Amino acid sequence: MAQEWYLMNTNHDTVSGFETEDFENFAKDGFEEALQSAMAESVEICNYDLTERTPARVIMNGKVQDTKLNSISRQMLFPIGLCRAGQYVYYKERYWIIVGLEDDNGIYGKAVLALCNYYITWLNDRKQIVQRWANITSASQYNTGETSDQYAFIRTDQLLLIMPNDDECIALPHRKRFVIDKRCKLYEKSFSPDVTVDTSKPLITYFITRTDNVLYDYQKSGHSEYMITQEEQHDNDGYYVIDGKGYWLCDIPAENDDKTNSLSCEIVCEEPVIYNGLEPSVFLAKFYDEAGKEIAASPQWSINCDFKNDLDIQYIDNSISISVNNEKLLNKSFELSLSAFEYETAKLVVTIKGFL
Repeated sequence: MAQEWYLMNTNHDTVSGFETEDFENFAKDGFEEALQSAMAESVEICNYDLTERTPARVIMNGKVQDTKLNSISRQMLFPIGLCRAGQYVYYKERYWIIVGLEDDNGIYGKAVLALCNYYITWLNDRKQIVQRWANITSASQYNTGETSDQYAFIRTDQLLLIMPNDDECIALPHRKRFVIDKRCKLYEKSFSPDVTVDTSKPLITYFITRTDNVLYDYQKSGHSEYMITQEEQHDNDGYYVIDGKGYWLCDIPAENDDKTNSLSCEIVCEEPVIYNGLEPSVFLAKFYDEAGKEIAASPQWSINCDFKNDLDIQYIDNSISISVNNEKLLNKSFELSLSAFEYETAKLVVTIKGFL
């Protein structure tokens, strides 16, 4: 048989004579050959935060469409095992997200892509900047996931937001707010280089009303979907320069609101009193992180007075026990301080009284 009759280039010199059998045996080789032809295109497969990028050759279907909605969707054919749902595909200078479960027919894999049309930015619970490319579509016809007894809503726009299934996206809380407004780029053109904060610009903001991170979880792949509803802009919504880079964010705390941004501690007791000659009074140490959640820490106690040697002091776990048996100290007070590494100091004035 002349080589010109072969359907494809393979590593095999002979065929069996049965065309169907040969096609099944050499189908993967044929697809690899097709990926080197003009019908294939070069893309990059990216992870959730775009820090990992893998070059690849794929075949894109559905490039010529007749409707607006179909024009922002593609079907991608690729070597089996190349990618999975929730990853990004950088194709023709745009980011696309793989939606739906990717699968294969034994010859090639296939996945559905949705165009990413906005770069979402938010602050996580640790006050870190998080950014993700997202596919945003209108969802005004769907249920918001909430009911209301208000008589009127000022704004009613509703969107469906598709993002990866990484830890930051899964952890997004209910009613988390975002700035989603194309005018942000226009505003930035008028900012001078010394601008660090600008909350004067009118913005369109949204908050999460429903989260679906299980419906589209395929065990080893998947994506998350969020229903977001438009609301009124808050006073702190705007442009902020953080570490030399500008971001459009919602609900940035004021600079003087340091208690919500720092580690804090608290002295807990029934009353700040020690009764002379009676059982000791116990003072408990409690520590809180930036989000106000109670956490463990090593307490450092300090007593500020000139009669500390007359006090009976004992340290038990996270508490300090203080008693006194000296009538000369009646009605005197001392300052009890609590601190720990990187924590703000908490202080309490304790009075010594007699038992009536």
